[in-house]
Amino acid sequence: MNRTELNASVIERNVLRYTPAGIPVSECVLRHLSSQIEADLPRQVELEITAVAMGELANDLNRLLLGKPHRFTGFLAKKSRNSRNIVYHITEFELEKED
Repeated sequence: MNRTELNASVIERNVLRYTPAGIPVSECVLRHLSSQIEADLPRQVELEITAVAMGELANDLNRLLLGKPHRFTGFLAKKSRNSRNIVYHITEFELEKED
């Protein structure tokens, strides 16, 4: 699976939890808004996606302010083996520079 970048804001966040092995897990919802060109025409893109971060990154994600733009890097995967729902797995992020 290829890594993807997503400029987005955390709009919802669940309470930090831990796996049975003691690994921190942070689940959230990301909102992305942008203007893209498709077939030589501008298109407004708006989406919300469930995301998850694990390990030390989960602790860092849990401290982010809601609504602030960030650049997330990660990959898409099914929520579970038998699920049709996708989840964005965050592998790194940085604060998006404001103009």
